[in-house]
Amino acid sequence: MSDKTNIYPYHRLSDRKARSRFVWPSFPRESIQNFLRKTLSWETGFLSVISFFAGRAVLSGGLMPFPAAVLSAVMIVLPDKGAWVLLAVIGGLVTVSSGYNMWATVLALVLLFIILGQARGQFRLKWYGVPILVAGLVISLKIGVYAYFAPDLYNYLVAIFEGILAGCAAFLLARTLPVLHKKGNAGALKKEEIIGGAVIIIAFLTGLSELEIYGIELKNVLGRAMVIFAAFAGGSGFGAAMGTLVGIVPSIMADIAPGMVAVYSFSGLMAGMFRSFNRIGICIGFVLGNILLSIYLTDYTQLITAFLETGAAVVLFMFIPSKRLYALRSVVRKSLVRYNSRPAGEKRIKELAAGKIREYARIFRELSRAFGEIACDVRVYEENNLQNLFNGVASKVCKGCSLYRICWDKEFYKTYRNIMDMISHIEVNGRLTEEHISQEVRKRCTRLKELAVTVNCLFETYKQAQMWQRKMSEGRDIIAGQLDGVALIMQNLANEVRIDVRMREDIEAILRSELAKAGYNILDLSVTGDAGDALEVRISCPSCGGRTECVNGIAPLVSGILSQPLSVLNANYCTKKTEEPVCEFRLLPSRAFTVEIGSSGVAKDCSLVSGDSFTTFDLSDNKFAVVLSDGMGVGPRASIESKATITLLEKLMETGFNTELAVKTVNSILVIGSPDETITTVDLAIVDLMNGVVDFVKIGSAPSFIKRSGQVGMIRANSLPIGVLNNLEVGAIQQQIGHDDILVMVSDGLLGLAGDEEEGESWILDVLQNVMTTDPQNIADLLLNKAILRSGGVVEDDMTVVVSRFVSVVKAH
Repeated sequence: MSDKTNIYPYHRLSDRKARSRFVWPSFPRESIQNFLRKTLSWETGFLSVISFFAGRAVLSGGLMPFPAAVLSAVMIVLPDKGAWVLLAVIGGLVTVSSGYNMWATVLALVLLFIILGQARGQFRLKWYGVPILVAGLVISLKIGVYAYFAPDLYNYLVAIFEGILAGCAAFLLARTLPVLHKKGNAGALKKEEIIGGAVIIIAFLTGLSELEIYGIELKNVLGRAMVIFAAFAGGSGFGAAMGTLVGIVPSIMADIAPGMVAVYSFSGLMAGMFRSFNRIGICIGFVLGNILLSIYLTDYTQLITAFLETGAAVVLFMFIPSKRLYALRSVVRKSLVRYNSRPAGEKRIKELAAGKIREYARIFRELSRAFGEIACDVRVYEENNLQNLFNGVASKVCKGCSLYRICWDKEFYKTYRNIMDMISHIEVNGRLTEEHISQEVRKRCTRLKELAVTVNCLFETYKQAQMWQRKMSEGRDIIAGQLDGVALIMQNLANEVRIDVRMREDIEAILRSELAKAGYNILDLSVTGDAGDALEVRISCPSCGGRTECVNGIAPLVSGILSQPLSVLNANYCTKKTEEPVCEFRLLPSRAFTVEIGSSGVAKDCSLVSGDSFTTFDLSDNKFAVVLSDGMGVGPRASIESKATITLLEKLMETGFNTELAVKTVNSILVIGSPDETITTVDLAIVDLMNGVVDFVKIGSAPSFIKRSGQVGMIRANSLPIGVLNNLEVGAIQQQIGHDDILVMVSDGLLGLAGDEEEGESWILDVLQNVMTTDPQNIADLLLNKAILRSGGVVEDDMTVVVSRFVSVVKAH
């Protein structure tokens, strides 16, 4: 019993298992469900509907560019929807076409489906891959079919035009379909997506042609509804634009109806004007605009149908769910703001400005090259002038003389030597008389008095011409260098303008909100660049009246929000704008060093006007400049000269001139621009606040002093002041600075107290060596007071001291 009991269940289980292998009712159900879940979605339904009506779209002349364009774009962007789109396009195609033309289009669609299904990746590598494939396939198949069934030039041109339109439409649609992935968070549409959307609207409305319900064309109803929605979303302008687009549809079909463009666009304009009254107001405005023009531009037999179509469009618009309607309006508004706002305008302006600036840079570079090429050797001019001198002597003195041929033909070299001796005598003694003429000439020449007077006059003219030609040559070299410098500046500016600065709208919104909570009224704020050295925040706000709110309030708050230390560029400029209603400033990543400035000065005899001037200013690339200039002499004239020098230097360097070119340009202006002698010294220190490197440029100035780690050193250079020579040699001395280093720049009034420059330097070295404070203002006051005491209280020359203290940001914190 036990064995049987064990055996029978075994056989029964085996039989059941064997029978169950042939029963699989649940397997296809899961596969079909998975397949439908992956393929059937709102995207598939939307694309299938659009594709069906795109397949029905026939333009004037029998052109059908949309079927191939829609299928190719879907195969590139959403290949899993390709089969459904292929079926939908062919389904729409067979409702409006037949014969060999239809079969040629179907064959093109099938080949596109196969090719893009197998080699989709290769055609996505280049933007022109899909358009060329679509255009080439449509043109080749259509021309082949026409060549066999209806060989005609018109048919060939139609095939070519249809292929080109299909390729262009495919290019645009391939950039529009990715919007479907965004779903609810579509955001602002790009320009290509907007144009592609217009192509979809045209294809969809064209495909609706000849579909009617009780005499009301669906194409007109949906077109009117789109215009109403456009007015609701974008106002009068967008409504009129959509009206123009919808009104064009009948004209690109067989019917030429220019009046429809006016009706639709005017209706959209009127609807937008009533947008403040929400949906009902927009509908009333659209109906009024439609009635006003339809009465004049529409046939009376079609007037009732037009009104019914308008009424149906209004009902359709009113029944759109509010949630969907406002979501679509948000997308449209963001897109309109994107292309009407300042960043888009700035981008276009930047492109135009960069092109113009680059063209000007090329012109300046060509001018510089032209000046360099025509710069001839001065000796050539001297030889020409000397030749003119000899010709003048021959024509004014010797012409008509019986001995002319002997002197200027047979014995020319003797005559040449004798005249050169006369010129040498004038150069040494200043004037030539008859007695100074050689005995050889006096024996032969009968016009000695005329000869002496003429040589004197012509030599003076020769010297003047020589002087001016040399000045022209020197000026030409200067201008060539300056033009080249300007070209370089403009090229760099063009490159900066071309940079596509990414606007950080997300950060801007946060900063605006937080600054508003802190009580700041921000008029304008923009953030460009990414985190790091490229980050830049531009802010416009009402002027604080010189309380430096930008430094003390806004900069720390923004730094905390962005978790990155930022500082105000050229913070000392704020105090210069206290009388202006709006203050604009920039926040940039904080530098490795900051500079503290202290200054002290006194004029000769304690006068109110000093001939010494100094200034500090920010440069690009995180650099800071300190300039001290000493004008020739004392008083107002010396003050004007020194102030003019540092002002020109500051403006040129802020514009972008490098140091050498800026100094040479200032020197040229002072030499050429003033009839009187203008001499000034320049003591310039350019500090790189990111790495602590200082470039010293000293033109005729007194030595500078650096105190580092308790040790004091001097920086001196041997160079004539500005305004003495045309060709000024500009050399830079480079030094590395560190935390708490002190730089002292002085005018020569402090060094000339004892009449001995070395003694003047030594007492300054002693003071700096023993001083305990690091406050720059205290050091400047101490040095000036010591100098006045050493002079016995009598100030015999202008004295100025400028002290800079370099503070490392990291060590200071």
